[in-house]
Amino acid sequence: MTRRVVAATLDVITVLLAVLAARIVSLGGFVVEFSDFRLSFRTPSRTLFWMIVAIVVRLIIDRRTGPFGGVFRSRSTFLRVPAVPDPFEVRAAPGLGRRVALASLGIAVALAILVHDQLQAPYSVADYGDPLFSIWRIGWVLHQLFADPTHLFDGNIFYPQPLTLTLSDPIILPALTTAPLAAIGTHPVIAYNLLMLSGFWFSGIATYLLVERLTASPPAAFVAGLIYACYPYRFEHYGHLELQMTQWMPLGLLALHLFVSTGRWRYAIGLGLAGVAQLYSSMYYAVFFLIYATVIGAGLLIAQRPSIRRLALPAVSGALVAGLVAVPLARAFVAAQPLKAERTTDEVRFYSATPLDYLRGNLHSALWKDRILPPEPERALFPGIMPLALAAIGIAPPLSAIRLVYIAGLFVALDCSFGFNGAFYPLLHRSFPPVRGLRVAARFSVLVGLTLSILAGFGVRRVLGWCGSPRGRWSAITVLAGLVVIDAWPALPLVSVWKEPPAIYDALKARPGVVLAEFPVDPIEVFNTPYMYFSVWHFLPMVNGYSGYIPESYTALAPDLLEFPRGDSAAALRRRGVTHVSVNCALQSADCDETMAVMRQSPDLRLILDTSWEGEPVRLFELIGH
Repeated sequence: MTRRVVAATLDVITVLLAVLAARIVSLGGFVVEFSDFRLSFRTPSRTLFWMIVAIVVRLIIDRRTGPFGGVFRSRSTFLRVPAVPDPFEVRAAPGLGRRVALASLGIAVALAILVHDQLQAPYSVADYGDPLFSIWRIGWVLHQLFADPTHLFDGNIFYPQPLTLTLSDPIILPALTTAPLAAIGTHPVIAYNLLMLSGFWFSGIATYLLVERLTASPPAAFVAGLIYACYPYRFEHYGHLELQMTQWMPLGLLALHLFVSTGRWRYAIGLGLAGVAQLYSSMYYAVFFLIYATVIGAGLLIAQRPSIRRLALPAVSGALVAGLVAVPLARAFVAAQPLKAERTTDEVRFYSATPLDYLRGNLHSALWKDRILPPEPERALFPGIMPLALAAIGIAPPLSAIRLVYIAGLFVALDCSFGFNGAFYPLLHRSFPPVRGLRVAARFSVLVGLTLSILAGFGVRRVLGWCGSPRGRWSAITVLAGLVVIDAWPALPLVSVWKEPPAIYDALKARPGVVLAEFPVDPIEVFNTPYMYFSVWHFLPMVNGYSGYIPESYTALAPDLLEFPRGDSAAALRRRGVTHVSVNCALQSADCDETMAVMRQSPDLRLILDTSWEGEPVRLFELIGH
């Protein structure tokens, strides 16, 4: 037995050395620094040498045992979960609806405890940047789909630039899910918060469905779903709506498992639709999931050895259905490609994680923020103690096919989150065009979190097996769920959002051909998000805007916006088609009174409305001579 363990260990070392050599080749060498420790990898020759040594020693010690301790030597030992039937060879246990309802309620209660501050302040958001931007995206999609769906992607920002909704993720599917809320008059901020929190909840439910089929243990699946529902990454990105929309990935994995096991068309089409639903919810995750699901699918094909002929036609059909549904989005983004510059290597490298980033607590973690390494932008990736501990228990030998597949998925997700610091991402960046449009490789860690949640489900099942009585198992589940919640406990940053916009927009709704320029502006485009939020009440064209990409047309106009109303800035606005100008002193710096005085004396402007908002002056001017 000892010889077998040594052989398996050498096999693992060989694989790791091969990955290291590939990384050195792809990066042309690299240096690892930690405190005063420095380790350089310049050429792959030494790594390959030690890999050969590991292979030779392994053959000398034990030639009879198969790879990795013989875990692949037969279908039966590799495919089966010990003491539990393959969950995809049997039907789901009766009463699934009741179990899902109970798990959903439990996850909802846990989330309500974690985000109680948000529930007590429904008109608050994380900040005035991306949340207001997301409220605009939701409002624009709902407005335009009913008003003029053929111009859905021509947002009312950055006038007269077309296709402005494609400058960031358009979140079309999440926006559509808020249509019932809009129909009953729900305030945009409340609808946004409900939508954002639904991403937490539905992701937990979807993970529950997947893990219950994998482990045949509803309690284990509940803890796994809870882990993914409140995974720390979510609170790190509390202001990023699309980054909460992760529910389609576990559902896609469930469909993938069922398809490989049964070959049924409905599961192939379900997998395709889950992928395209993820595309219409979060394009980042759709690209990541395609890579991840390919790895998991390949592992399942090796493990289960189904008839490829039986799978081929349904798989092609599922891909075709997904492709057809994705065509409108793809066409718009292809048309908008000239508006966007490709992400620079330096930019992607900055947002590529390192192993140490998985020891960084996020800014909003009440428990870990000040106890481990300090956070870095987009790279505070510490998963928490409970996901790591339960996943470690889950991957302890003896291993099953499913767990081996997800261990492989964990390594791939982890390495891809390293971006240009990893082995695979540079190859993907060169060979897979969708990856080149992504700036933050570290966001691949959301799939690290999903994989840890799945493996943690196996760990919980094992822990429950150690408990002798039903009372002991219930106690264990209660303790584990409580520890997961404590581990993830956030300190949410919340600011109140204005419930109503200034009254000046009411004076413009009935006027044809209105194009707005709103002041004050700031060199940082995110300052424009309040105006985008206000536009949810009017959707008039405006030259202001903010998005993931800033078009050159706005960059060219920005100096005139900053100078306005001085110099030739009024003429520049006329050339852009601007008809009206607003000034909001509640958003203005200390020189608002001076700016107002200059504007009132300008021969290019005529005062239309003088009112107040939030206790400060707000004025609307017409640009004369347009």
